[in-house]
Amino acid sequence: MTNQQYEHSTDDVVKETGEYTCEAGITKKLFEGDKFPSCPESEVATYWKHAEGHHHNSGEKVPESGKYKDKDGDVKELEAGALFPNCPKSGNPTTWKHDGN
Repeated sequence: MTNQQYEHSTDDVVKETGEYTCEAGITKKLFEGDKFPSCPESEVATYWKHAEGHHHNSGEKVPESGKYKDKDGDVKELEAGALFPNCPKSGNPTTWKHDGN
């Protein structure tokens, strides 16, 4: 059962150290270079997403390519290694989250 909000699945390589939540709602710290594990509760393959509160600031390096949404709801496709931009509307620094849609 694939859920659009989940960006990673069991055995994908973790590209950014941080807190991730599986479909069962269990949050676990995972480290860059490791593989996403099976569900800690059921021990079957599952999907993972960044835990709530995970964000990036304008000027920080983009850790993995993908779609990101700023706090105003603007969505941009960003490439790994680029810098998170300022808000497209205001030009001011902002925060960005992974956009799982």
